[in-house]
Amino acid sequence: MKLLLQAQNLRSGYGEMEILHGVSMTLEEGEMVALIGPNGAGKSTLIKTMFGLLRPTEGRVLFRDTDITGFHPRDLVIMGLGYVPQTNNTFPTLTVLENLEMGAITRRISPIPLPWNRGSQKRTQARMTDAQIRKRATETIELFPNLQPKLREAAGSLSGGEQQMVALAKSMMLDPDVLLIDEPSAGLAPKLVDNVFSKIVEINKQGTGIVMVEQNAKKALAIAHRGYVLETGRNRFEGTGDWLLHNTDVGKLYLGGQG
Repeated sequence: MKLLLQAQNLRSGYGEMEILHGVSMTLEEGEMVALIGPNGAGKSTLIKTMFGLLRPTEGRVLFRDTDITGFHPRDLVIMGLGYVPQTNNTFPTLTVLENLEMGAITRRISPIPLPWNRGSQKRTQARMTDAQIRKRATETIELFPNLQPKLREAAGSLSGGEQQMVALAKSMMLDPDVLLIDEPSAGLAPKLVDNVFSKIVEINKQGTGIVMVEQNAKKALAIAHRGYVLETGRNRFEGTGDWLLHNTDVGKLYLGGQG
């Protein structure tokens, strides 16, 4: 398998407060990787740093072997990284369809230079017209059939689970190679959690690599190919999802006593 995304010895945080103390992780093509650990372990800080929302003080982030450390999130979206934050991940006053169209807003500028070179040519992404964006929205919504009858409804009027689906759909508008998802089950009822997780599995099976931060560690590890356990901003355990799910030490410390 080929490496898609790497975090190498990242140190990062907020102002003078360092949260990550040399964290590393990798994501291979087609993989789903879960990031678990107690509150304050640095899980969300890690994906925010990989997505350029935070600048590391040490370490590197690589995407397809290209150093993207400190790149602006807009450039990373164009390059093929998507991000679904835990909160404020939709535009509540816009319709579902308008939310999806906003997911392609970076491609309405032409031409868009990509901030890395491959060979001797600097790559660009062609501008998408309004008609092309609408067509892409129609294609994307096919992944989310429960949203199709609600395209004209305001996103803020939907249930929590439906809003999470809108956020996922919006992030898929530019067909990312990697999707970084922060706490997709937060605040959702158990049945809705299952629906959201099923959709994430479906997205992954279609070829999108996924890094998912999740407090519901058992459910996350049950669907992930691999996982990392963070504690106080450091790597504590890593392994396949199944190994972590059934590891005695991981179970006692992080999974409510599960062995």
